[in-house]
Amino acid sequence: MKKFKKVLALSLAAAMGLSLCACGNDTDASTASADDSSSEVASSEDGAAASNGETFNIYVWNNEFRDLMANHMPGYTADEDHMGGVMDDGTRINFIENENANMNYQNKLDEALNDGSQVDMFLVEADYATKYLSAAMDVKELGFTDDDLSNFYSYTNEVVTDADGVVKGVSWQAAPGFFIYNADIAEKVLGARDPETVQEAVKDWDAFEETAKKMKDAGYTMVTDYQEGSRVFNAKRSTPWVQDDVISVPAEIDEWTEMAKGWYDNGYMKGGAMWSSDEWKNGFREGNFGYFGCTWYLIWSMNEQVDGNAKWNICQGPDAYYWGGTWLCAGANCSNKDLAYEIMYKMTADVDVATEIAKDELNFPNNKKAADAVASENPSTGRDWLECENYFEFCKSAADAIEVKNMTPYDQMIESYQTAIADYFTGTATKEQALQNFYNTVTEQWPKLSAPAN
Repeated sequence: MKKFKKVLALSLAAAMGLSLCACGNDTDASTASADDSSSEVASSEDGAAASNGETFNIYVWNNEFRDLMANHMPGYTADEDHMGGVMDDGTRINFIENENANMNYQNKLDEALNDGSQVDMFLVEADYATKYLSAAMDVKELGFTDDDLSNFYSYTNEVVTDADGVVKGVSWQAAPGFFIYNADIAEKVLGARDPETVQEAVKDWDAFEETAKKMKDAGYTMVTDYQEGSRVFNAKRSTPWVQDDVISVPAEIDEWTEMAKGWYDNGYMKGGAMWSSDEWKNGFREGNFGYFGCTWYLIWSMNEQVDGNAKWNICQGPDAYYWGGTWLCAGANCSNKDLAYEIMYKMTADVDVATEIAKDELNFPNNKKAADAVASENPSTGRDWLECENYFEFCKSAADAIEVKNMTPYDQMIESYQTAIADYFTGTATKEQALQNFYNTVTEQWPKLSAPAN
């Protein structure tokens, strides 16, 4: 678990900075070149060879799913390094791992899908999931039923549903977002620390601004970094990021930009970049009221930063949203569809396995029956600094409220936008200059795209 948490935190940092949580037939959507220095680690076949001579290749970008299978997949015995293992029938599982940085994972997956390599399963994140739908199998063809799919949170199905309404992947986790707040500061400034009181204070963006003023007057910042709140607005965008191969910043993102600029100018924000800056890190320890985060952010990323002196809690915040997540897809040319189904079903739809993962790993399960089971037991997260009385019960309602809108294969460009627009916040560039820098970055990554005409 310690190793898992450490590597996951690092992987998340890289994913957020460079892009989280490649295409089969849409090669135009892939970046022009990969970082040749990026690691490509394929599982060794020198170890225990499968007795039946069969292999099953799973493409991943970090150790998360490797470890989950090693710890929770029935009928699977992992190698010591978790880079592969053997099923009870002798089939060898090979994990082919390529790190996420600089779109390396997508590029390597693109190559494998296009050159005829054996891609039995592959993992995708929400920000680029639609890019791979044509390269994945219909999960119903594998064996998933309508009842199975209805037991998943609906938004996780929508993320991997193609234009014909066919679901092409499944996820073991749901990642609803919320507002994470310092309960001690809430009691000092708002007069109470309970989620109901704080939710009223941040129930919409007007209330959020009023509370930010109160926090400043009391000597605190409302949020820490330049990206705060962007994922909330991104989740409710009314238009896609790309239309007819032209980059189109959604109106909701522009709304967030001007709001965040006001936060910075008015002293409601510490400033600095998520994951790496002192402002972001120190905000967990002193002087900052809240963060916009999600399930994995709270349990893993935040846990690495809090000092245990302050107490924290969660409420929904102004809007429902999600952030990240990982989906399992069977390659269109999968060599063993029965095994693909077995792995995908056991790791997502099997209630007992999903419940076990939720308890052991603190992943919020994308399985309503498992979520009900865990929530009914009122399990502790093991985080002394978290006051949430029933974390899993709260996440259930948050996940139910999520909607998915206007997804494209290019949605990870939100991260490039966050980076570029920070120069506007700090005054080192005009808004127009920051936008041009954003367009330049995106069109370099995806030469097919163009900036909007002036």
